[in-house]
Amino acid sequence: MGQNRMLFVDNIRLAMIVLVLFDHAAVTYSGVGGWYYRDPAVPGPLDVLILVFGETLCQSFFMGTLFALAGYYASLSLHRKGVRSFVSGRLVRLGLPTLLYVTVVHPLTVYYVANTEDVSSKIGFAGYYRLYVTQGHILSGTGPMWFALALLIFCLIYAAGAAVMPHRSGTGVRRPLGVGLVVSMILACAAGAFVIRLALPVGITVCNMQLGHFAQYILLFAFGAAARAGDWLRTADFRLGRGCLAVALAGTPVCAWLLAFGAGGRFDLVTGGLHWQSLVFALWESMTGVCMTVGLIAVGREAWNSQGRLVAAMSDGAFAVYVFHPPIMVALARGLAPFEMSLLAKCLLLFLVSVPVCFGAARIIRRTPIVGDLVRQ
Repeated sequence: MGQNRMLFVDNIRLAMIVLVLFDHAAVTYSGVGGWYYRDPAVPGPLDVLILVFGETLCQSFFMGTLFALAGYYASLSLHRKGVRSFVSGRLVRLGLPTLLYVTVVHPLTVYYVANTEDVSSKIGFAGYYRLYVTQGHILSGTGPMWFALALLIFCLIYAAGAAVMPHRSGTGVRRPLGVGLVVSMILACAAGAFVIRLALPVGITVCNMQLGHFAQYILLFAFGAAARAGDWLRTADFRLGRGCLAVALAGTPVCAWLLAFGAGGRFDLVTGGLHWQSLVFALWESMTGVCMTVGLIAVGREAWNSQGRLVAAMSDGAFAVYVFHPPIMVALARGLAPFEMSLLAKCLLLFLVSVPVCFGAARIIRRTPIVGDLVRQ
């Protein structure tokens, strides 16, 4: 491992993927959000509120942070390799795993593991798969790999822009990352999210992508690309990062209040439309997403730039976990379904069991010929 490897970036990426597991555990028991399986027990209003709060808090920053880190390394790769090599590399690293997921992992998960709507008793797998392809459902079969597909699209657009724009030497004075830029990003992100959600509220998907969140994703991918030029991952001020994390933490009660009281139990007022709740939510979400991303980078560089053997092993398998965790978590959730316990406790149990099982499975998968190569990042 090179001496210049930014281990804090690997650690942040690992933490975000662990939060993905938590988010999907929460969706399993809240019934709010898209997922392969929902526990048959009906959650009470307090269960729903707590679980949706957890989902919303994670959603406000974890994918945006991953897009920012991906933007940084996309810019770095493009700068080093050139457009042609960059595009071919991204098609392999992002396109092939996505193809594996939509053609193999998703249909097997739906039919055999989740058995969605008892599909296996109605039609054979061959018939189901034929309809899955011919009726176009394969276009929405990306599951969590919508992220890889969206990232691939961002990278191709970025590469096209680099191909047609005049080359810049990059010898100019680097602009430091400051409060003004952070505030500008928050406002731009909030405005974009609010406007998009007038037509496409959160929860509405296009090819399994919730475009209502894409203002943040696009902006933070662009931030990551700019961070390479400005060397912000290495130079972002620790005090700025600490302040950003404090702001994000201080804003958390706004989300809780909005879900519990501001929307009066009507989540549709929050997720989009010409409502003050939607505007406040877009502003809170954008503030949290931007501040958490900047804060994690600046503070992580100083406080979390090392790895023990366990964290290093988990970090190596993080992408494999991201690709293959759906069938594993669904199988575990179905195994827990008969047990009588609080849904909050069951959610926590599913999450705590899923982490070691998924990372253990990833270790095996990465040693598998062909498939292991596809998920080795």
